[in-house]
Amino acid sequence: MKVTAQQIKTLWATNGTIDRGDDLPPVTLEDFEGLDIDTDDDGTPTEDMWQVLADQVNSEIPDAHPGPTAEGDLLDDIATAARAITNAEEHRDSLIRAAIGRVPVTAIANAAELTRARIYQIRDGRR
Repeated sequence: MKVTAQQIKTLWATNGTIDRGDDLPPVTLEDFEGLDIDTDDDGTPTEDMWQVLADQVNSEIPDAHPGPTAEGDLLDDIATAARAITNAEEHRDSLIRAAIGRVPVTAIANAAELTRARIYQIRDGRR
């Protein structure tokens, strides 16, 4: 059973579990410990992170071997992955902007596996 973004929101609010049926273990808040996610001041994921978390849970089903899927499902999966990449890049860029002036640019570039020129482009909002 796939976990939805709304179920993750409810889980966060209630500190309960999400039952995924007999074949899969339940999902708890512990499953999200250590993930690098955008949160508000209270530690609650930001609005754009709920779907990312649901995608994370759904992609880590143990011993799952996806079979043939419909074309629409594949396109949905591609769109979900594209959103996750965009969100991750936006988060990375935000962290880079916060680090500039506090950390040497060469260290930022090494950590992000980007060139110094790209770090400056991110700082300046170019590209």
